[in-house]
Amino acid sequence: MTDTLARRGLYRLVYASRATDPAAIDETLRAVVAKSIQNNRIDDITGFLAAGEGRFLQVLEGPGQTVAQAYERIGADPRHDEIVLIADGPAERRLFTDWNMGQRRLEAQDASALSEVGLEHFTPAGLDEERAIRLLSLLGARHLR
Repeated sequence: MTDTLARRGLYRLVYASRATDPAAIDETLRAVVAKSIQNNRIDDITGFLAAGEGRFLQVLEGPGQTVAQAYERIGADPRHDEIVLIADGPAERRLFTDWNMGQRRLEAQDASALSEVGLEHFTPAGLDEERAIRLLSLLGARHLR
């Protein structure tokens, strides 16, 4: 993210990562979402976080500078590693307007959503922006608000 872009307008960032303790992914998901909701309300960030099979996929949307700062915090979080930036850039509109941070823990019934974006297993680091957003949108539609 360039400094110039980070300071202007609406921004969208999508990344994938691996949980450092896959056995604690449910606990990690709860803690991350609780803290994200608190921070994101203040920072005017919306987004969605999917977790499963020891992996995370997240989209953040908001003012460029605050999205950049949130991503820096995420990068320093020891609960995950192997962070892969899938997409970052200006956005015309928010796609995940309903949540300061929505989330979904993948379950067996989500296999059809994975299949729709060409995945057999939840391995989001190989997705491009279009397929990552599509998967997050499908999972978001299943999320109870």
